[in-house]
Amino acid sequence: MAIPELMLMLLIGIIFGGIAAVFLRGSRSVFIVNILLGIIGASLGAFFPVIMGTELIVEAGSFDYLFRALLGAFLLVLVASLFRSAKPRSL
Repeated sequence: MAIPELMLMLLIGIIFGGIAAVFLRGSRSVFIVNILLGIIGASLGAFFPVIMGTELIVEAGSFDYLFRALLGAFLLVLVASLFRSAKPRSL
């Protein structure tokens, strides 16, 4: 995989993680975590066919690559936000 495709995947993850952090209205640490989760999710989504063993290479120029990266970033940030509590419980 070439450098431009990796940069595209990182850019998708950063943008989607940032957007998710704004919508979830978290603190600064949550913003950074969402960006990291967006990058990881975009990576996993883009390489999903390779991970599952259905393809040997990933074509970064295709629409499927972009869609899988967006979907992976979205799903990972969404799942992580479901496990976060909105307010810490007071003792």
